[in-house]
Formats: sequence, C-alpha cells, structure tokens
Amino acid sequence: MKKIPALTATAALAASVALALTGCGGQPASSTAAADFPKAGSTIEWIVPSAAGAGNDILARIIAPVMQEDLGANIKVVNKEGGSQVVGLNYVAQAKPDGLTFGNTNIPSILGRYLDPSKKAAFDRGSFTPIGSFATNSVVIGVNKDSKYKTIKELFDAVKAEPGKITVGTDSRAGDDHINLRLLEDQLGLDFNIVHYNSGADKVAAIVSGETDFALGGVSSFYGQYKSGDINLLTVVEDAASPFAPEVPTLKGSGYDVKPMASNFALSVPSKTPKDVVAKLESALKKATETPAVQEKLKGAATQPAWKSSSDVAKLWEERESTIKPVIDELLKQQ
Repeated sequence: MKKIPALTATAALAASVALALTGCGGQPASSTAAADFPKAGSTIEWIVPSAAGAGNDILARIIAPVMQEDLGANIKVVNKEGGSQVVGLNYVAQAKPDGLTFGNTNIPSILGRYLDPSKKAAFDRGSFTPIGSFATNSVVIGVNKDSKYKTIKELFDAVKAEPGKITVGTDSRAGDDHINLRLLEDQLGLDFNIVHYNSGADKVAAIVSGETDFALGGVSSFYGQYKSGDINLLTVVEDAASPFAPEVPTLKGSGYDVKPMASNFALSVPSKTPKDVVAKLESALKKATETPAVQEKLKGAATQPAWKSSSDVAKLWEERESTIKPVIDELLKQQ
C-alpha cells in the first residue's frame, strides 16, 4: 500500500491553526452567510427591552422602517420588558449570532443591569457587539412648577444646608439616574435623600405631584411636562445648552465642574455575529440616522440625532464601564 507522506512542520502548523480558528467560536472576518445578508423577505427582530410606548420603543419605530427599506428585509420591533430591561437584554445576548436579532444597549443604562449581581443578568459587555448609536439624550435636573427652588444654586445650597434631607426620585436602583446622582454627590460633596421608583413615568409623576423635591434624568422624559409648564428645568448636565431647552443653563455654566452625563441610544447584536453582517447593519443604521425625515422625528421626541460608529460605541462603553463600576460596587456594599 502506498504511504501518504507526512505533513511538513509548516503544513502541520497551518492545519492546526486553521482547525483552532474553526472551532474557537470567535467572530469571523467574513462568511458565506454574510455575503447575502439579509436574504430578501427575511425578518430581523429589533428587541426593545421596555414597554410599548416608552422612549426606546418610540425611537425604534422611527428608525426601523428606514433601515428596513435599506436592507430589503422586514424589521419587526418586539417589546420584551421585565427585570429592569434584563429580560430583553438576555434575549439579545443569547440569540443566534446571525444578524437577525439586535436590540437596544443604551449607554450607560445597560451598565447597571449587569454590574449589579442582584439583577441576575446572563450577559456582560463581552456578550455584545455594538452596531452603532443614533442619538443622545441630555441629562437635566427638574423641579415641580411650584418649587421654591428657582435655580440650581438654590437647590444645591439647600442640599448643603440639610444633608440627606432633600428628596430626589430615580427610575430604579443602580439605574442611570441613581448612578448619575451618586456621581454628582461625589464630585460636588452633596448628600441627597434618594427615592427609587419603578419607572421613569413614576419618577416624573412624583415631581409633578410634589412628592419629591427634584428629579434627574434624560430631557426626553421630562419634555412633555416641561413644555406644559408642570416641571421647571433648572440645569442641563452638559457643556452646551440643550437644543430642546436652550434657555436652561448648563451645570458647568452655573459654576459647577461636573463631567457631561448624556446617554447614547445604542444598538447591538450578539458578540459572535460575523463582522460583515455587523458592517451591513451599521451602514443601514447610519443611513437611517442621517435621513432628514428621521432626524426631524427624533428631535420631535426630544432626542438629538448623533451618529457613533460600532467601534466608537465599543470604546465609549468600555470607558463608561470603568467610570461607573466603582460607583455600583460602592452601592452594593451599602446594601
């Protein structure tokens, strides 16, 4: 019987490397499936980890039709609420990495979902690959229309005069609001009486009713009550004024040296999704973000259109995690 020649050392090494790469489950640079992604008539699920009619849902239904037209596939917005968004985020993280499932992974809100063990998230930053971010939401501080605090200085002076007495509402423990309030406390030497509610709507209702002294959150969550006169905005936690409330002073302009706290509306796929597929979704999201009609609708929802690429979102995510993780670790120690 004729013997088969042994592999040379070089050929053997090449074969072993190829085999390792095939079996490691990492994100491939390209694939046959990616070449024709998405197939005509296929359905892509956009998972919104909150209720229908909430902010993420409204924005998804603005963006999805334009992405759908560009991709030539159906994009179905699916609401999977529960567990402070953990239910929907788990679903995205555990979905098949074929580009047919993506969801909202807003920064910094997603950080509190997996850095807090009590939320029992089955994901972390490494579970996702960002597609991009299409808008930002400036953080503001608001009070009831009849509040005695007319400026942010009056409010913060009252906090300094009575540490731990002035009440402020959040939408959840270890969520965006809570983390940002703790950052303000640390950076400005303040001590708030922080009250946690079950949702952003409950938090806003508490301000309107006068149940709490003030609240912090995205301008979009306060915008309707602000325009109707039920809430007064005292400051924007940004370096520049918000286009939705240009007359409201910035915290920096009021003499407080605090880092900006804007949120980014980001989308992600499961981490092992092929790069070519991610690139196609990224391109479609970018085109949608830059479409004038979409931008007008986003502004109508009090969110500022602002594009960030997949790589830029990944970098931002890592940076914000390094800043916020110590804050959450401190909160956990206090439980």
